[in-house]
Parts: sequence; C-alpha cells; structure tokens
Amino acid sequence: MVKVSVPPQLRQWHRNGERGVALITVLLITAILAGLTTQILSSHNLVINQHQNTFEHAQALEYALGAEELVRQALYDDAVNSGPNVDHLDEVWAQPVLPLDLDGVGIMQAYVIDLHRCLNLNNLANDANNQDFERLQRLIERLNLSPNFADLIKDWIDADQIVSGLGAEDLAYQVKQPPHLAANQTMRDLSELNLLIDVSNEDIQTLTGQVCVLPDTQSKINVNTADALTLSMLDPGIAVGEAEALVDQFRNYQNVTDFVSANPAFLGVQSKLSVTSEYFLMQAQAQLSQSRVSLTSLFRRDLSNGQVTLLQRDFGKTFRANAKADSDSI
Repeated sequence: MVKVSVPPQLRQWHRNGERGVALITVLLITAILAGLTTQILSSHNLVINQHQNTFEHAQALEYALGAEELVRQALYDDAVNSGPNVDHLDEVWAQPVLPLDLDGVGIMQAYVIDLHRCLNLNNLANDANNQDFERLQRLIERLNLSPNFADLIKDWIDADQIVSGLGAEDLAYQVKQPPHLAANQTMRDLSELNLLIDVSNEDIQTLTGQVCVLPDTQSKINVNTADALTLSMLDPGIAVGEAEALVDQFRNYQNVTDFVSANPAFLGVQSKLSVTSEYFLMQAQAQLSQSRVSLTSLFRRDLSNGQVTLLQRDFGKTFRANAKADSDSI
C-alpha cells in the first residue's frame, strides 16, 4: 500500500475549511432559530392583543348595558316617585351623563330622549284628515328641505299605491338599482329615510333631528319637552317666535288644560298635546382604550303602572357626544 504524504499546509487548510463550514452551519441554525423565535413571539403578541381587545370590547359592552339598566330604573323610579302623569326636562331621566371616568380605564357617556318631543312620522299611517301630513309639510318648509320630501314620506308609509303630489310608489322604486318597493307600512327606524328617492343625505340628516318613529300611529306631543320648531309646526297660527318664548321658560305643566289656558294659540290643537311620555330613547357610549361600544335603546313605559319594557337595541348608530336630551338630534 502506498502512503500519500499530505503536506502540513494542506492539512491546516482542510482543518480551517471544516471549521469554516461548521461556523456557517452554526450561524445558519442560529438565524433560523432567531427567525422562528421572532415569528412565535409575534404570533404570541398578536394572540395577546386579540384577547385584550376582545376583553376590552366585552367590558365596554357590559358598561353600555349597565347604562341601559340605569336608564330603565330611572324611568321606573320617576313613574313611581313623581307619578307617570307628567314628564318634563328637569326630571332625573332627562339629565345627560357627562363623560364619566371608568376607574381610569375609559369613559362612559349617556343621555335619554323623550320621543314625544318630536313629530312621529308613523302618525301619517292613521291620518284621515291629513293634519299630520300638513304638519310635516310645514316642518320641512321651515327647515328649507326638498319640497317633495313630505310626499315621499307619506307614500312610503301609507298603504295604497296612489302617488301623492311629488311622491313615489312602487313603479318609481322598481327602476332603481337595486330595485325595491315602497314599504307601504309604518317605519321601523328613521334609517328608512335613506331608501327614499331624490332626497339628499343633508336633507335626511336635518329632518332626522326633528322627527321620530314610534310603534304607535296616534302619539301626541309632550308640551313640557318639545322644542320650538315642533310646537310651532302644530298649527299655522302658532308663530315660531311665540314657541321660542315658550320653550325658554321652565315647563312643568300638570295637564294640557293648564297649558292651553296659559297659551291660547294652542287651543285648536289641544287634542294633539300631552304632558306625559310613553316612549324614550337612550344613547350611550363606553370606550376602553381602543375598544368602543355605542348602544341605542328604545324603551316603552306603561302609563298605568310605570313598568319599563326594552323594545329595541341598535349597536350601529353613531353616538353624538354633544347631544342633549332637550335639543339635539336623535
């Protein structure tokens, strides 16, 4: 057997090469491990953040539902302690909850609106003499809105297919994209105004601040809570200035007769007036860190025993932070 003699320099180069390959392998393994560790930590942090956001959202939801329970109790206490026969804006339920600190982790805001302070559009479904329709026309005119707005609302709500003035029925809606029909029934929510044709978003937003929809077609206006524009649109003989002077005063009329005696201009619409309210709307918002929950709840309070029933919840409406129970939009 022939032995091959390897020069010392070659053996040293070979050993250096083995050490270089080993070093590269170690560095490659280290890089892979570092990448895997980074990915694992990133995924772990994502999971933690997701759980934290879920927890914060759930906590904010509970705060909003808590506000709902407080409103329910306030309305019931008002009926029991003060009596369900008179409602006015100095009662506890009408006071807005200003930004309330939630133990340093967030804030809560809430307020209640009396839904008898505004014109109920669903009254148009039971409006044989067209008086509520004429009131809506006056309101729209004074708000400088599209002249066809009132006709469109009337045709959307009434049960027939007869076009009213500048209104629209099924044929006009069937050519739209996507095609649909006129509801021809009472409204469930003011958002239905967005389904009307030929009305701008600005006009819808403006009118939304002055009207409401109730599960009732014969609701009355509470003279203790209504604003000047609502009171003045009740009859063409009631001047806006007269209504403004009225709402600037403290109002706590115990019955409609006393109100009309003090304000004779309302004698002709006495049957449309009330000093008590049955339906109320709560708007609340709870915010914890990046999680925010807005809740709009509709209540009905039984006038006979003060029992408060939750009729509807809506988590999709925008909370208006500066809204006040006696003046801002719903």
